[in-house]
Amino acid sequence: MKKLIQITLLGVLSLFTSAFAQVSISKWQSQPMVIDGDGSDWGMLPRFFNSESNIKYEFRNDDKNLYFILKAGDRATQMQLLKAGFSIRFKLKTSTPTKMEIIFQPNKRTELPQMINGQEGGSQRLVDKSVSQPDIVLKDTAMLVGFQYTNGLITSEKKDENSICFARSKSPRDLAYYEIRVPLRELFRDNYKLSTIATVSMQLQVNVNDLSMNEIKKMRGKMGGGMHGGGRGMGEGMHGGGEMNRGNEIGGTEIGEMPGSEAGGESQGGMRGGFSMERKSFSKDFMLSNGK
Repeated sequence: MKKLIQITLLGVLSLFTSAFAQVSISKWQSQPMVIDGDGSDWGMLPRFFNSESNIKYEFRNDDKNLYFILKAGDRATQMQLLKAGFSIRFKLKTSTPTKMEIIFQPNKRTELPQMINGQEGGSQRLVDKSVSQPDIVLKDTAMLVGFQYTNGLITSEKKDENSICFARSKSPRDLAYYEIRVPLRELFRDNYKLSTIATVSMQLQVNVNDLSMNEIKKMRGKMGGGMHGGGRGMGEGMHGGGEMNRGNEIGGTEIGEMPGSEAGGESQGGMRGGFSMERKSFSKDFMLSNGK
């Protein structure tokens, strides 16, 4: 009987340890992060990579803000994020779970580098035919839902230090490179104690919308046939495009990890099996750093 109890306790402890090990700890940010879409102040590439959605990401925090960065792994993912839109959901795993969401609207006038024989055209751009003035690009917008103080539609130009803000890279190579800042007060209300909220388990969930058949056809035509395959699937097209032909690497981050794992590890085929433009979703459990 005593031996059975010991085995049971070991089993419970093993399950608890395994569950806790899957919770990542946010990196402490010693200096406030500038939200400008540049991403250079993050230093190394994002430390997490989800192989199913082909998205790299990372989160950090200081005593006032939670910072998040999200980057598409290749040009096809860039297009899906920009043309279909995506959302980032935060869930506080408290006695009464609280959910908050940032919904990024599809950007219909985003200009993407023209692919000519697998190369980027220097001055040519992909612009929707419906746009009468190609030089005018709509402001990036996002809808805030469920936060403590700030909700509704915001633009990337909103940079109030006490409110949620975001920025997207304007670099032709990294158009789907987002930086986001969420004040901790928006998650935990005012008068929170960092030492207390750092013990709260949180979940980050990223949902990427599916791209319509109409948009896929437009993209296929604009890229000169570089994207092959029918339906919503995308094969090994975009020949010579750089990122998709690197084999073991996508944008400098090795691929082949389990979804949501930390970046690192050897490629197990990566993009060679094709890439779907259907809806994708992944989540990551994490806790804030208390600076110690």
